[in-house]
Amino acid sequence: MQSREFRGLLGMAALLVLLAVPDLASAHSLYILSGRHRVSEGKKSPLFFCYGHHFPVDDGVRAAKLASVSVHAPDGAVTRFGPRKETGLQSRMVEYAKPGVYVLTAETTPGYYTKWVDKKGRNRNTVKPMSAIKDQASSVVTALYSKQCAKTYVRCGEADGMFQARVGLPLELVPVQDPTALKPGDVLTLKIFMDGQRYFGPGHIDATYDGYSTEAEDLYLPVSETSGDTVTLSLDQPGRWFIRYYVKTPAPQGAKGDYLQQKRTATLVILVPNERRRPRPDHH
Repeated sequence: MQSREFRGLLGMAALLVLLAVPDLASAHSLYILSGRHRVSEGKKSPLFFCYGHHFPVDDGVRAAKLASVSVHAPDGAVTRFGPRKETGLQSRMVEYAKPGVYVLTAETTPGYYTKWVDKKGRNRNTVKPMSAIKDQASSVVTALYSKQCAKTYVRCGEADGMFQARVGLPLELVPVQDPTALKPGDVLTLKIFMDGQRYFGPGHIDATYDGYSTEAEDLYLPVSETSGDTVTLSLDQPGRWFIRYYVKTPAPQGAKGDYLQQKRTATLVILVPNERRRPRPDHH
């Protein structure tokens, strides 16, 4: 039986942690990537995933973790891929048959993440709900129910200023300017949408670019709090940029035995290309 003492310890531990430290992104983050972000008409390029804390590639993704993988063509047509059975980068070849901007997206299957302390004082982590460890725990540090949405853009052919900014993800970072025509020094403006509506509440954002650091969660732009439906980022370095935004809300009354907070995360990958540094060689 769940004791009142345990419930009190659980609530106190969670409250102290949430007040004392920022979110350290303990759970893995999902990013959808493309081999190329600018392709010629009729060419193919793979989509694949980063999953973890190191960029651009870390752990493999289990099939059960992916709820959907989609390619949104410039004309609005959507191609959906089923996940591969084996754990890996979940790579698929995408054909860019027509000119325009394509949007690659993915959503995760919602899951639990619980960080707790056992009765011997040892720190523990599990992907089970809080209710599954209540008899072994002396306190619970964090208990989340998490869902993630990932997106990137690929341009086929020459830029014409037209692109699909929003494709209807549950939580989505929506660029104001063409995300396939960015240059070093540009300021990227993103609108935030949740469940199809502009989101004006509190959130957190961080970002980095490929090559900034080889260490886990060592980000160029550390996590910062935001409020309102708009965020801006100064893209002062070339490379692939990884942008992550998340929102936490209290668990509804009927779910408080399983988790303390619902966490929704949206990630966006964009390319900020540099000018060619050396002349193109004659040989290939």
